[in-house]
Amino acid sequence: MSRQDLLNMAQSQEGTAESPPNSNKSIYGLWYEPSLNGQKWCAMFVSWVFHHAGHPLGFIQTRNGVHHCQSTHNYYKEKGKLTTNPAPGDIVIYDWEGNGHADHIGIFIRWTNANQTAIEAWEGNTSTANDSDGGRVMKRTRSRNLIKSFINPGVYADTTVTPETTTLVKGYRGSKVTQLQKYLFELGYEIEIDGWFGTQTETLLKDYQTKNAMTITGAADVITVGALQEDANQIALAKSKFVSGSYLRRGNVGFMVTEVQRALNAKDALLKLPVTGSFDVATLQAVKTFQTRNPPSVRIRWDCGT
Repeated sequence: MSRQDLLNMAQSQEGTAESPPNSNKSIYGLWYEPSLNGQKWCAMFVSWVFHHAGHPLGFIQTRNGVHHCQSTHNYYKEKGKLTTNPAPGDIVIYDWEGNGHADHIGIFIRWTNANQTAIEAWEGNTSTANDSDGGRVMKRTRSRNLIKSFINPGVYADTTVTPETTTLVKGYRGSKVTQLQKYLFELGYEIEIDGWFGTQTETLLKDYQTKNAMTITGAADVITVGALQEDANQIALAKSKFVSGSYLRRGNVGFMVTEVQRALNAKDALLKLPVTGSFDVATLQAVKTFQTRNPPSVRIRWDCGT
């Protein structure tokens, strides 16, 4: 069996939905032993695909594989299976908020562009209205900025893994960068939270390192990230409450707020809303204006708050 066999198996499930709707009851939960039918099943879908393609993940949480996304990430991280160079059929873990928590899981198909800024993946328990609990098997396109990790589970003949680096540098993309930028934002830095480690992030890191008598590299190694985390946790100026597929409110920060701000600007050429990744008063007013001008049938579901 090959990686392509696994992708074919995943594709054969396209459109399979839980029944009844909104029940989390699926053929994947029924198959999983012990049966967890009625629980969120994105990881059980991944386990099912690997098993039926002839590449069982083995006994991890149970003898059939995994049913928690964070457990999957933790297990393979400990085994040294996280990779920066995913191949078709590898596992992908998502972190919607950039808060370090695994929110969803899928099977990597391919990069969608030469710059490797977005991927295609097979996912279970998803939909365009609810990324993590949508109740259907679909092929999804995802931004690199939402990805927590890629995993080569070691079940293929080619088990070479390009290890993840622990130091983030200019040019890196992903949820770890989003988390880093949120730390800087919480410490009072004016930064665009977009999940991309660009010149702005590098410059602000150098400033933080200078102020804290650290080696000035502009890179986020484990020492710098640890200091940022401790300082940000003490101040806690902004706490992310975003749940993908649900609501954004004033006070949220993160990559998805950036996307909303860009979408608002695209709808109104005169708006010129600052793209900061922070759902501030100006963003709140812009959302309310958009909702006023557009009938409910075309509105994006935002809970504006007050």
